[in-house]
Amino acid sequence: YNQTPAITNSEILLALPCDEELWTADSAREWAARGGAQAAEASATPFSAALSDLLTANQRQQNMYGYNRYSPNGDSNGVGSQLRPSTFGCLILINALHNYIWETRSRHIGRQWTAQETESMVAHIEPALNAWQAAWKANDRHKLQRPNPFGLGPLAADSIPLLDLAFVRLFVNLGRSKEAFWQRDFEAMSEELACGIDIAQTGSPDHSSNGSSGDSPDFLQGAYSHGQAHLSGHSSKRERHLRKAAFYAADSLVISSKCNLTFADSSAHELPIQSAICFLDCAQVLAEWETTVQERIGRYVGVLGQADVDYGQVPAVMLLDTEDVELLTKMESICTVMEEKMAMQAKMLAHEMDSLDPNGSMGIPSPLDRLNGLSKCGLGSRILRMTAQMLEKAAVWPVTHVMASALETQAAHADRRAESSVTAVAA
Repeated sequence: YNQTPAITNSEILLALPCDEELWTADSAREWAARGGAQAAEASATPFSAALSDLLTANQRQQNMYGYNRYSPNGDSNGVGSQLRPSTFGCLILINALHNYIWETRSRHIGRQWTAQETESMVAHIEPALNAWQAAWKANDRHKLQRPNPFGLGPLAADSIPLLDLAFVRLFVNLGRSKEAFWQRDFEAMSEELACGIDIAQTGSPDHSSNGSSGDSPDFLQGAYSHGQAHLSGHSSKRERHLRKAAFYAADSLVISSKCNLTFADSSAHELPIQSAICFLDCAQVLAEWETTVQERIGRYVGVLGQADVDYGQVPAVMLLDTEDVELLTKMESICTVMEEKMAMQAKMLAHEMDSLDPNGSMGIPSPLDRLNGLSKCGLGSRILRMTAQMLEKAAVWPVTHVMASALETQAAHADRRAESSVTAVAA
């Protein structure tokens, strides 16, 4: 979060690591039997050539790489490049794409982006991310499961949270909120997310074929007014484009949950730090989108997640797009599944604690009690608090406790914004 992801000239000139079959050789004899240095040199891919291959994906085939998220089985239907990096090479390249996004944004610090610049960045980098995804899937041994079923180690799965982060950060610039996080100023972080978040507005299609984001490109920086825009029945450009990032974030959480790759699962000790960062960013983006919707429609339907809202009936059907309903439903499903996982974990922990000291937790709210309290929260606050409670259990990485505190603060902000939306009056 606070490291400049610079790539030096010396690194650019290196070749990507060779195939894992070579460097896992147990002895010099086995190394030679597998082809040794000659085989490594024959299949060597220069880092610069591989990165260039990804960044020119939009030139090769503009429509080949559609919205095609990964699946647990590693299926892929997007080809068009012969790039086949090693597992370690894939990890290096997805980090390089993060670097490219950061460098692109760094060139615009201090001035407002033009619509053409923003659209150009997304049109350039989104196909590159999809091309990377296709290259990752091209190796049949690359799976999301931990441990890897082919004994390949964690690197293949370690790359996927970085892919998810790249998709989300392509559309939402969280740079200034990350500065507040580094300073441990969680109030400023929450305010920045609500008022100063940068949304990459483009004319590209929305997540759904029925998306409504084909308006003129725009790029919003600076404060976003919580005024009349929230009291109209129509979603703003900011909301619709924030929704694009939120769809990527939701898909990431859904897959993590289905594949038991959360900090509430038994494999939590195997998850890398980028998984925690991915949960943090995805929860923030989803909650900010939901809270933005809440501020627009709260006075008509109440607090989403608390009120019994039928999305197919008036007034919700008149206020929400099809994509809004799809994403809200997905958020509710994510919260339900994750809370079930955490409840099971809490019950096991409570049983173990009672066996050690039956009176040890008297007067202290149990994790199960805290989980049960989430049902009283609005949907945005709920996903933030749920993620915070999950990250509190991630003992391997101490900074996850800082992340949890930040999410709790943002949840309190989301609660206040939700309450204000219900009592708002039309201008």
